[in-house]
Amino acid sequence: MTELRETFVKPDAALEGASTLSAAGARLAARWKGLAGTINTLNGGHPWGDDEPGQAFNKDYLGGEQPAQKVLDLAAGVVPVVEQMGPTVKGAVEGTVDVDDMVKTLFGGEGK
Repeated sequence: MTELRETFVKPDAALEGASTLSAAGARLAARWKGLAGTINTLNGGHPWGDDEPGQAFNKDYLGGEQPAQKVLDLAAGVVPVVEQMGPTVKGAVEGTVDVDDMVKTLFGGEGK
């Protein structure tokens, strides 16, 4: 037989954490947008030069398996997820509180 475990959440503290996470995600998204734009602009300008060593670097860095673009693409996929974490947590906490209040009301408990 499994042991019943209960989980308790302090909604105000969880919502404060969600707010902090939302702000951090928004800052990350704004900073990433600026950085990615700068990186793309710099890469487009061939900052390593058009001499033989610069061309060799460009070939390996921007061509072939394109490690530079892979990093940009990976971050472009991760940043929006981080940006949505705070609002998602907020929605989950608010939904849980609403369900708890509804259960109290429907089953004879005291509502808020």
